[in-house]
Amino acid sequence: MTPAAARVEEAAPVSVRGRPLAAMGWMLFACFLFVIMSVAAKRAMTELSFLEVASGRAGFGAIVIFAWARMRGVSLVVHDRRAQWSRTAAGVTSMFFGFYALSRLPLGDAVTLANLTPLILAVSSRRVLGERAGNGLFLAVVLGLGGVAMLAGASFSHGFGFLAFGAAVAGAVCSAVAMIFLRRLGPRESSEGVSLHFAVWASLITFVIGLPWLRVPSPGALLSLVIAGMSGGFAQVFMTKAYGLDKAARVSAVSYSGVVMSQIFGVLILHESPSVRQLAGAGLVVASGLFLVGGALRERSS
Repeated sequence: MTPAAARVEEAAPVSVRGRPLAAMGWMLFACFLFVIMSVAAKRAMTELSFLEVASGRAGFGAIVIFAWARMRGVSLVVHDRRAQWSRTAAGVTSMFFGFYALSRLPLGDAVTLANLTPLILAVSSRRVLGERAGNGLFLAVVLGLGGVAMLAGASFSHGFGFLAFGAAVAGAVCSAVAMIFLRRLGPRESSEGVSLHFAVWASLITFVIGLPWLRVPSPGALLSLVIAGMSGGFAQVFMTKAYGLDKAARVSAVSYSGVVMSQIFGVLILHESPSVRQLAGAGLVVASGLFLVGGALRERSS
């Protein structure tokens, strides 16, 4: 066992063996809230810079996380400060690149590239965390990635630029690094404390960097920021809890469900008609998710 694997086993002796389905449930709920956040942030970006939107999302999210923790009497102390700062640094960098890509690319394209994160985790989790992904899990991630590509139909030939494409990929890589540090923190750390640390610093850093482009938001843009912050804040807590309960690669693979949710929101709210290609992609994503749940059930019963 590698030193990294030993630290994970010590920090989370129950999570790796015991609660994969609970982790998937928390991640599914987080995905739903992240979809709400993305839609609200995209609307705010029609008026405000991506840095101001990122700062508002993180700032309002920090308020939600703090209030939620106080209401439940949860400690905000994180004991592994080194892993916490590493997670925050990677998360802030990922937010910077991700929000820039979201402001320049269509929502579907940005979501497609963001979902490179699970594949990166599946490839790296064994070496970094000492977790065995297995051939079945890798196949599930590949199926999900193929479904995401079909759903979003990433088309980068419409003048959006290589810079935005590169930023989205860089954001996915940084997100994978942040998820690895979340896994190292384990379930004994406060999900609210970990999330609050990230949200506060993300808000401050993006606000300072974005000062030259700062604008007073209209009521509509302010409402979008509040919605993005509240949904993103709760999603951050639930995602952090999920990564503390199960293997990083499997939990992250469940995030493909967010793409399916985006398509459902498009039909119900935006009255979009999905193409055959989009429906086929949704089928691949659902198949990937069912494959993962089946694996979790088999692991639980073994």
